[in-house]
Amino acid sequence: MITEPMHWRERLRLGLPLLPIAGGARSHGKDADFSFNGVALEDELNQISLSFDVPTADITAFADAYQNVLAGKPSAKLDASGSLDPAAAQGDATFFAALGGVGLTWDFEPDGTTGYNGYAVITSYKITAAINAAITYSVAMQHNGTAAAADAAAPTRA
Repeated sequence: MITEPMHWRERLRLGLPLLPIAGGARSHGKDADFSFNGVALEDELNQISLSFDVPTADITAFADAYQNVLAGKPSAKLDASGSLDPAAAQGDATFFAALGGVGLTWDFEPDGTTGYNGYAVITSYKITAAINAAITYSVAMQHNGTAAAADAAAPTRA
């Protein structure tokens, strides 16, 4: 006979021990690695985000009890920001040179070991200087395939 697992509140009420939470080790973002066009940029970046989005098309009919959708083609976007380092081989020179160009390689390892990679085009680049703060920059990228030409292949998880 198969029984449903007992809810944690019921286990507490009965004085039973709580079960350990399943899952592996957690990771801290302090060891993240990021490179664009082969240039390692983790020494000046302080925030990186990678988002995967899937648009949907509504196919709901009047007789449906709930909304129905079809999944579209996924996309991936990257956003990064950090402190400006005007050295020729760092972020400013790398991202500025890529504006309006073809997709270039990116590699993002959130925990410093396992990550994602592909090719992306720069969609936005912003430098901010304020009288009471360090000069910073932010960049937005759109994944466009696994080659410099827009071949529409998915990013890979390495």
